[in-house]
Amino acid sequence: MSLAMTSCDKDNEGAIYKSAFNNVTWEQASLSTTTADEDVVVPVMITRNNKSGELTVSYTAEASDSEVLSDDGNGHVTFADGQSAVFVNVKAKGMEKGSTYTYTMKLDDGAVADVDTNFNKAVQTVKVTIISDYTWVDAGLAHFIDHTENDGGECDVQVLMAKEATDPMIFRLHKPYQTLFDGSDDAKLFANDGDFEFTLKPNGDPVALKTGTLIEGYYVFYYDPINYSNYCYFERDGNHYYCGGLLLDAGSPKYVAGFEFIYDLP
Repeated sequence: MSLAMTSCDKDNEGAIYKSAFNNVTWEQASLSTTTADEDVVVPVMITRNNKSGELTVSYTAEASDSEVLSDDGNGHVTFADGQSAVFVNVKAKGMEKGSTYTYTMKLDDGAVADVDTNFNKAVQTVKVTIISDYTWVDAGLAHFIDHTENDGGECDVQVLMAKEATDPMIFRLHKPYQTLFDGSDDAKLFANDGDFEFTLKPNGDPVALKTGTLIEGYYVFYYDPINYSNYCYFERDGNHYYCGGLLLDAGSPKYVAGFEFIYDLP
């Protein structure tokens, strides 16, 4: 038999704290999305704590490209009586492939002044980042040879090519470490979204490698030939490409990393 126990000491029960402040805030300070579409809508949430009554708040907006970016609020948004959340829809129209756009919105000082600091702290500014990705198409196979792990290893990996990029050309080695280690824990060390992106001139000469995003608890292949020229390189000998860099963990150089791949341009 199970018994549910409840307290009958009503006199000593603590009062539930309820704030009378509006506590208007953006739901988060930053949003990011990547899309292959030319047009996209990104909803951005504003919340309030006190749902009583209608409330209109104002905000300002700054676009990296005002011909591409706008929003449907035009500087004002209204909460209906009983409503705790509303959205401002950031619109991107006619984006150029391979470009990154930002749209920053800031709540007016008056909108965030009515905040109970015992309850929360208002997020006054939100930055929306929209990445217009390329169309990635199959561009054959490359033979990948690792020099980072002690025992190394090699395998064939898929190459993807950005359809819209011609000079320079942009490619991706698709999930080389996941392919090499076949989904084992070793593959999780490399948090480059699985791909290594590289840029070539039309004649095949190397231009650049794209580094990954550092994720806590993971390593990332870091390529910075300006500050770490002794370790970071991207070189070519015929159809043989040699890449060197560092493995980063929590922002500090940890290990020397490297790989090579053999690839014939399509």
